[in-house]
Amino acid sequence: LENVMSLFIDKKFINIVSPQLDKFAWKKDNLANCRCPICGDSTTNKNKARGYFFANKNSYFYKCHNCGYGSNVYNFLKEVAPAVAKEYSLETFSSRNEKKKNDVIVPKQDEKMFNLFQKPKPKDDSQYLKNCIRVDKLDSDHFCRQFLELRKIPKDAYKLLYFTENFGKFLKGMDPETTMQCGWEPRLVIPFYNQEGDVVAAQGRALNMQDEKNARSTAKYLTVKTDKSADRLWYGQWRVNPKKRIYIVEGPLDSLFIPNTIAMVGAGALDQIPTHLSESEGVYVLDNEPRNAQIVRYNERLIELGKSVCIWPNDIKQKDINDLITSGYNSSSIKSIIDENTVSGLQANLRLTHWRKV
Repeated sequence: LENVMSLFIDKKFINIVSPQLDKFAWKKDNLANCRCPICGDSTTNKNKARGYFFANKNSYFYKCHNCGYGSNVYNFLKEVAPAVAKEYSLETFSSRNEKKKNDVIVPKQDEKMFNLFQKPKPKDDSQYLKNCIRVDKLDSDHFCRQFLELRKIPKDAYKLLYFTENFGKFLKGMDPETTMQCGWEPRLVIPFYNQEGDVVAAQGRALNMQDEKNARSTAKYLTVKTDKSADRLWYGQWRVNPKKRIYIVEGPLDSLFIPNTIAMVGAGALDQIPTHLSESEGVYVLDNEPRNAQIVRYNERLIELGKSVCIWPNDIKQKDINDLITSGYNSSSIKSIIDENTVSGLQANLRLTHWRKV
């Protein structure tokens, strides 16, 4: 009941302030869109609307895909409508007090029920995965399974990976409004789950990258989301202990090799780490591509933010963790290399200067 009331109050006040928001519209029952009042959105295209209100568990949040501003409803109202924010605060306070009056004492429930890091239970009957085949159920001579064996992907991860013969159809099934172009093409499907085991996004990995002609014309990864308000996806949160050092890599497959590793996928700000991991010791392990200007800029930005980064040593020529694995390194030795080359601050800037090639 408390969750329902919180959502109800948030949505009520979003609607109250909506007349002040240009191009405001509810796209779904739990997703609203408008031009961002924080940054003004596009100055050249007045039809651009990149601000989103979206429900997450028992609250609504606001996120702009242009300026990166994000907040809960109260802080958003404080920015754009202070008087409405005061009303919101009073109503929320009143609602909580009413709940306390009606509360009854119940036994402390099993903490496992509230474990944010529990492994999801994927649903094979998901509407999005119904036409896919789980990799551990593929024949041993299937080319998708052989591809994973060639990449030395851990076999215990096969039950979290899927195969589709027609990724174009899968893409449209997850997001009918997508503008991404993909035809009848087989791909490895890497689903992203919420805590209930529902698919909220997926990445399709091309399986023809060994074919040089096709590789040049094929996007290696295609990412599709059911919730367009999420600009940064995190893969593998169930594997990490927030009390230990967390390794943050670029791709889901790379995250499968090193303990306590998550992968970031998407175009959100680099400092938008999941809230429950914000106090953890984290190390960003970007790909070993010193000639890639974007990777260099990402490292620069992370160092500016005070983050710890792994700057790969010159004797490592492989591009990423998976390449290191296929070259004969084991997980333990790779973890040691990362730990020995984790730097921050001035030392990170000096190492980056020597590492970069652009």
